[in-house]
Amino acid sequence: MSEAEVPASKPGRATESRLVAEYPRLRDAVPWIPLATCPTPVEPCTNISSYLGRSDVWMKRDDAIHPVFGGNKIRRFEHLLADAKNRGAQEIITVGGLASTQVTATILLGKTLGFGVTSVLFDQPLTSFARQSLLIQASTGGRMLYGGSYARTAIVTIRKLWQSRRSAYFVAPGASGPLANLGYVSAAFELADQVARGDMPRPDVIVVPAGSGGTAAALCLGATLLGWNTTIVAVRITDRIVCNRATLGLLVESTKAYLSKRIGGLPRRTSSKARIEMDHACAGRGYGHPTNEAIAACPEVKRLIGAPGEITYSGKTLVGLRRACASYPGKTILLWNTLSSVWPTPTVRLDELDPQFQRFFEGELAI
Repeated sequence: MSEAEVPASKPGRATESRLVAEYPRLRDAVPWIPLATCPTPVEPCTNISSYLGRSDVWMKRDDAIHPVFGGNKIRRFEHLLADAKNRGAQEIITVGGLASTQVTATILLGKTLGFGVTSVLFDQPLTSFARQSLLIQASTGGRMLYGGSYARTAIVTIRKLWQSRRSAYFVAPGASGPLANLGYVSAAFELADQVARGDMPRPDVIVVPAGSGGTAAALCLGATLLGWNTTIVAVRITDRIVCNRATLGLLVESTKAYLSKRIGGLPRRTSSKARIEMDHACAGRGYGHPTNEAIAACPEVKRLIGAPGEITYSGKTLVGLRRACASYPGKTILLWNTLSSVWPTPTVRLDELDPQFQRFFEGELAI
């Protein structure tokens, strides 16, 4: 697409995926419904230049992608919830930690579109962010089941899926997979439009948190299709066994194969050297476990986006961004912000919460 053909930049609810403009055959080949307000803005990270040690770092604000709840799950659910509707599902079943933003997004968006939603929640270190997430999830009317350990969570989930097998649609932890990942392949083309308009320079490095790794994998594939030599720095925030170079590589290849099959083959971009660089140094002991660096970064998150930071996602990602600034001097760096800056106000009282979750409001917090 030439610069003269770049779509207007005024944000709004799109009528079709940006990826369809690039590959029209997707229009009838991939389920999609409009949820996101796009394009999300790109702007300099001026407010935290002293923390980063640089004043030339950029941010793409997917935190403000939806008026009810932002973050990186919205682009995924444009595909997943459309697929659920096409399949005649009546209920969405999903899995996540006590503070999972994916679970919160599933409940909020699923209920809005008329689905029943059941979430199975596994343990993670208890924080004020986790308590807020539990109250928000309970306030939406979604059904919350306590899993506890990973093993028991799997058993509870399988049992629930069997009970609801005729009417349920399953959203995996992180909402990653070939179909869902197309949301961020499309987002890469959205960013390319903004670069072509002069909204920001082409990024040499994109920094993004990596839980399931779908966002990083999809952006890498998008950069490859664009012919960009961009490094995607995936800041791991979960356990290494589920997020590593091999798992992200599989996500890139499976998403590439899914897309290629539906458009009759992908163009070859032999000049592209897009790649994923894993940053394992910020995760600490694993998902939801606080680190001193992430705790110190939380006020910087608020300074950056106007919403409180937390240690599971945004705090650790900002630590990774600062590391990238030191590792890539002279390179154009973009933070792809994936934590919502919009949070619903909980309406449920603590005594109305299911007793199995009330105990998480007792005792001391990790932070």
